[in-house]
Amino acid sequence: MVLNRPLVIRSNSGFTYVGLLILVAIMGVTLAGIGTVWRTTQQRVKEQQLLFIGNQFSMAITAYYFNSPNGMPQFPKKLEDLLLDKRYPNTTRYLRKIFTDPVTGSTQWGLINGPDGGIVGVYSKSEIAPVKMDNFPKGNERLANKKHYSEWQFTYRPSVYTAAATVAPPVDTTPAPYRVPPPQPLPDNPTVNQRRDNFCQITLSTDAMNCAHLAVKFGDAAGARCMASARARNSICIGNDMGTSMPVLDVQYQ
Repeated sequence: MVLNRPLVIRSNSGFTYVGLLILVAIMGVTLAGIGTVWRTTQQRVKEQQLLFIGNQFSMAITAYYFNSPNGMPQFPKKLEDLLLDKRYPNTTRYLRKIFTDPVTGSTQWGLINGPDGGIVGVYSKSEIAPVKMDNFPKGNERLANKKHYSEWQFTYRPSVYTAAATVAPPVDTTPAPYRVPPPQPLPDNPTVNQRRDNFCQITLSTDAMNCAHLAVKFGDAAGARCMASARARNSICIGNDMGTSMPVLDVQYQ
């Protein structure tokens, strides 16, 4: 019986070692799964930021185009033109800064050029595959089922300015808290105040669209905070010229 004791000890040690290996393997799989979930969550946050920023570029390019002087619409030649429109003697701005691409971490955007060489849209230079493939907010439906972020193109939206007076307007299904009057087309020779009011209404409409999307994603409280911020921005906008710096929209990302 005494001779068998070392064999029992070695056997128990072997089982302990195997159990430790199994435990380490389980922990490794668990940590890998947690890491995957964390990376996916972070990527979804960046996608929301990219959608918001891309739409800001889209609306700024649209405003620049339709606010062209002398009835001769033109697109910006460079993104910096959106920060300060030198076509007018007074300070006219459509963006407060050149945003950083949340996916690449760079301010270098891909540019979509029109026939005259002007910029009609922007896109991320990232070739990473998106997580989001469907259920895009209104105005971004064309981004569904893309293979790379570089295919998420944010171009000018002429429909914001055009109005079909002879056609009955579609039923507005936007929830009431986020429903604002649509921007009206500018006359042929708009005054400075008309251009300012038009720009402010475009900004409010864009903000409201983003707030409605936030409410769906994060709840009514996030949407309400966003709309309060949007209306504060609008009040500052219509009370001053377009060169006045407006506060950043209160947007919840996660």
